[in-house]
Amino acid sequence: MNVPSLITYPARPIQGGRLELAPPKRGLWYAEPKLNGWRALIHTPTGTMWNRHGALLTIADCFRPALAALAKLGNSGLVWADCEALERRHNLGRGTLVVLDVIPESGTPIYTARRAMLASLLPCDPVFDGDASRPVPSGTAVLTPTRRAGSHANALAFYQQLRDANRALGYAFFEGVVMKRADSPYPVQLHSRTEGFRGWVKHRFLT
Repeated sequence: MNVPSLITYPARPIQGGRLELAPPKRGLWYAEPKLNGWRALIHTPTGTMWNRHGALLTIADCFRPALAALAKLGNSGLVWADCEALERRHNLGRGTLVVLDVIPESGTPIYTARRAMLASLLPCDPVFDGDASRPVPSGTAVLTPTRRAGSHANALAFYQQLRDANRALGYAFFEGVVMKRADSPYPVQLHSRTEGFRGWVKHRFLT
């Protein structure tokens, strides 16, 4: 099968530092877990995977079952998927693709609309929401959870929950949270591999 042309570089959140030291954000935002994996942009009909620099991912064969699951969703609108690929950095969830977002081929649907579409197609597993009592699924495709951060305190509570889950799991499985503005489009662009998108803000743990 022919390799398609890359549609965009994966969106890069700007750095926000530790969440507990960050000022409250204006407007409505959502919080997603920042997972310890490899960023991957996927063309689901062909199973082609690129890394965050726009190069073909050399470990694509490790994700064949997950890629096959995503390929079935191409006709439902999930043609280009922005994912976190779980493999090799730890022993949790090897071969699983966690879908972070869908890249629109036309139009500029906002974050909440994109999430609603993805939620109709993919399951969310509670372990990615910080439930360390559950095993991390391997060799599958799942949707990353999201939390409506109606206040800074809500976001901080989720941030701390993920930090606590790391201690229970015994691994740095979560690296922090990515905050996404509710009305943010997906920033489709091919002019820069490193350009940050201010509609998304990454808050990492220091420990």
